[in-house]
Amino acid sequence: MQPVLAILRAVARVMRRDVGTFFGLKVNNFFLFVMLLIWGNLVSGLPPRSAYPFLLLVSFLLLFPLSSDPLAKIPPLRRALWPLDLQQRAGLRLTSAALSPVVWITAALLLRTSASLALAFVGLAIAMQVLLAVLRTTSAGATIPIRIAFPGKFGPIAAATLRQLFSVLDTYIAIIIAISGIIYRFAYKFPDPAAYTILSLLIALALSTYAQNLFGLERESALTRYNLLPTDWYPILLTKDAAYLGLLIALTSPLDPFSGITFGLSALGIGHFSEARRRSAQYLWRFLTGKLVYGVLQVAVGAGLAVGTKNHLWIALISIASYIAGTMVFARPEN
Repeated sequence: MQPVLAILRAVARVMRRDVGTFFGLKVNNFFLFVMLLIWGNLVSGLPPRSAYPFLLLVSFLLLFPLSSDPLAKIPPLRRALWPLDLQQRAGLRLTSAALSPVVWITAALLLRTSASLALAFVGLAIAMQVLLAVLRTTSAGATIPIRIAFPGKFGPIAAATLRQLFSVLDTYIAIIIAISGIIYRFAYKFPDPAAYTILSLLIALALSTYAQNLFGLERESALTRYNLLPTDWYPILLTKDAAYLGLLIALTSPLDPFSGITFGLSALGIGHFSEARRRSAQYLWRFLTGKLVYGVLQVAVGAGLAVGTKNHLWIALISIASYIAGTMVFARPEN
């Protein structure tokens, strides 16, 4: 029994640290926008219903990492070396389930709502993990990689940047909004053209926290390799910027790419100021976290410039100028 208890204590520490990474959501730009939307409705005396779809979207994506198996946090080779018999492993498997956040949320739903809602929640969490398992493996059991490759000297850096973008939840919010916008534009009988700009701004907003963390997902070994490259840091930075803007243009092109790129350039400029101060480590398959002051600036300045360019094209020059200024003050991240 002692070995099982020792393992459970270790897994509990891992889960506590893992769940702690979700508290950074409060300084994610998209979540900041949702909170500002709720606050604005409450100040004006309106119910915060307009924020519910965005909260539901964030909660839905959070379920993917939250519903993972606690024992999956331990490397398989290490689990295989544990000196446990079959009965102990079965007991460990059953008791470790109690450490999953899904169990806690299910218990809260049972106490506060109904058994049917709690059961539906468990079913959704299981379906998500089944979907992830299918996406990870082929019929032969091999891992499915994200195959992205670009030619040229800096092609691998651009490919690595896109792989990082597809490994954080912010990108999937942007993709869901983009798909919703495409459906609205081409399937709805009388779409409002003004909605295209709003949807493009939401896509750019969802991706904007990454503009503060261009090197946040890099390991120390990657930063060391960048330092060893026979080039200055600015081509590396511009390559990462180009990959980020390329994804933004691809997602907003069916809607309003001009507004999206205006928001994106200003977000990158402000993000470069942020990264010039301190590199912030990030986690895969989580929402990215930024700094509150820079996040507010990205949301306010980016949205203001993007909306302003609809009537005055010269305002786009301010977005370009902010990007150039941020690039000039950028300092290479230390490993």
